[in-house]
Formats: sequence, structure tokens, C-alpha cells
Amino acid sequence: ATSMLIKKLKIDDVVDAFAVHGACGCWGILAVGFFGNPDEGIGGNGVFYGGDQLGTQIFAAFIIIIWVGGLSILIFLPLRLLGMLRMGDEFQEKGADVMEHSPSKAYSEPKVSNGTA
Repeated sequence: ATSMLIKKLKIDDVVDAFAVHGACGCWGILAVGFFGNPDEGIGGNGVFYGGDQLGTQIFAAFIIIIWVGGLSILIFLPLRLLGMLRMGDEFQEKGADVMEHSPSKAYSEPKVSNGTA
């Protein structure tokens, strides 16, 4: 759902980094607050088992969001203001694989010799 929302909001995240790391990471934090089972011996104290760990997990998620957001602004805002955040137009049109890497070596068809690939 997060991936679809990012696309609908027209946010440029071509590798779904936010959906995978941000949203799924938050779910992982919150899931412990819901499903943490104290009988499993890993310190879980989830709501579904009569525990009260969900508040702690929400607080932890909030702190992580503030920390990552603050550091991201400190790093990416100066890069954006200096015009160093995006690749040039030619890079964007052709793609970084063509401009930076060796796609002819990486994506070439296998050579056939003696009837084997």
C-alpha cells in the first residue's frame, strides 16, 4: 500500500526505499507492541497478550523518525541547494547504467561455443 501511495503522490522513489525501509521498518517496530509474546522468552509484552509495550514501541518509532528526518535534512538540503542532488539531464534520459556502468558487459547475451551457453 505504501508503494502505491508514494506513486499516487508522485514522489520520486524509483527503488521503493521508503516503502521497504520506512513503512516496513515502522511496522516491524509496532508489530512487537501488538504481537510480542512474553512466553517466547524474547521480552515481548504485546497488547494481544495483555501487555503494555505498544506505547514504548510507538515512542521508539517516533524517535527514529525524528532522528532520521533530522539527519536527512542536514545532508540532503545542502546538496539540493548546491544542485548536487540530481544527476544531469543526459544521465536521467539514458540511465545511470549506460552512463556510469558497463551494461554491455552486464546485460550482453551469453556467447555460444560448442553448443553450450
